[in-house]
Amino acid sequence: MTHNDLSELEASLDGTLISRENPDFDEARRVWNGLIDRTPLAVVRCTSTDDVVAAVNYAREHSLAVAVRGGGHSVAGHGTVNDGLVIDLSAMNHVGVDHTALTASVGGGATWGEVDALTQESGLAVPGGVFSRTGIGGLALGGGYGWIRNRYGLSCASIVGAEVVTASGTVVTATEEHHPDLLWALRGGGGNLGVVTRFTFRLHEVGPEVYFLAVFHDGRFGETHRGLRAFRDFCATAPTSVSALAFVGQVARDAEGFIEGSEGWPFIAFAALHVGDLQDGEEILRPLLEFGHPLFDGSGFIPYVSAQQFFDTEYPDGARYYWKSLNVPELSDEVIDFVADAGAAPASELSTIDIWHVAGAAAEPVNGAFSASAASFLINPEANWVSTTDDEANIAWTRNLVTALNPYSDGSRYLNFAGFQEEGDDIMRASFRDHYIRLAEIKAHWDPTNLFHLNQNIQPRATS
Repeated sequence: MTHNDLSELEASLDGTLISRENPDFDEARRVWNGLIDRTPLAVVRCTSTDDVVAAVNYAREHSLAVAVRGGGHSVAGHGTVNDGLVIDLSAMNHVGVDHTALTASVGGGATWGEVDALTQESGLAVPGGVFSRTGIGGLALGGGYGWIRNRYGLSCASIVGAEVVTASGTVVTATEEHHPDLLWALRGGGGNLGVVTRFTFRLHEVGPEVYFLAVFHDGRFGETHRGLRAFRDFCATAPTSVSALAFVGQVARDAEGFIEGSEGWPFIAFAALHVGDLQDGEEILRPLLEFGHPLFDGSGFIPYVSAQQFFDTEYPDGARYYWKSLNVPELSDEVIDFVADAGAAPASELSTIDIWHVAGAAAEPVNGAFSASAASFLINPEANWVSTTDDEANIAWTRNLVTALNPYSDGSRYLNFAGFQEEGDDIMRASFRDHYIRLAEIKAHWDPTNLFHLNQNIQPRATS
């Protein structure tokens, strides 16, 4: 299809259509993950819901694949496509706060940093992720683990309404009173149902100052193994005011703030946020802070927005990323051995293996498609690297660890960290569990031809 063929769509837009002939096309088609290199037919930079409707209608009528891009930080590259249309929502990033209803109205192209900047002016927050430049749409629709998860739940649990452009080009508002099945499916269903142009989130009291733990300990001489056991013991009695994770890896050559000469050493690190009294948080998290021999310590009383941005520099645009995950009921000694050994010998010094403690509100059932695992820990190997020549080794490192840990897992995945979902429908069924059939039936109602398939996709299934 040529630029002239797109003229009808271009003429109908308030926003901008960037086709292959446009000098800005190469920049417009790029996404955060440098491992993903695709060439769409065009990028539609929408500025209104009407733009989204026009793009959806055009794609459907011309049998074009559709990728929806919010923040553009999908690890699996769902925000772009070869030879199809990219619906780019990044300009639709408005944020508004209703202090009476304690809700936030957020455009589908906003990032968590943009949401936090406004809500924290009133000491409020939506449960978000741990990387402030992540788009709110992809994270929330797929679940949403963050720094306040154990206190207030996953991002998807705080969705109380949404404006959606469906596959037919219809604009609907989903609430508990109107289209409740659609709202249910949006809460963790992974973007299967349409383009969410506006979210309404429930707000929660957080900060504006919090106690945040971020400490890297020397992992040599068996300390990584001991540290993971200490983390397991800490989590067994930790209050739900704390959301903690442990991660292992190697000190990078250009890491700033680490003790001199520690480059290449294995580390065991702990990061956590406490919601509530600052001194209480410091005292509760002291065992992790004082566990071993710190190589770096960034802990302290800091603004919540700073905690949300703490690891932003670790995930630069254009680097290469391949992440997977699995849920494990317990951190057994065998699981700890696998994680510690893999963390000490990553394919890239930028990679880590993250272990998220899941408890409290994060472990409670969501009134939505997200199927909470009964497992207490989410293990997330993150392969992060730079050179194209290292692709095979880094992907293999991640897959090998997941394969080794599979016997200790409940079989489910956190689908925002699902690699390229090469395991197919089996893992979708295992992860959505009893919700799978209902979600497939809702999909059949709103998107019977599977127009929106570049996501954690579930095939439409008509009600029997």
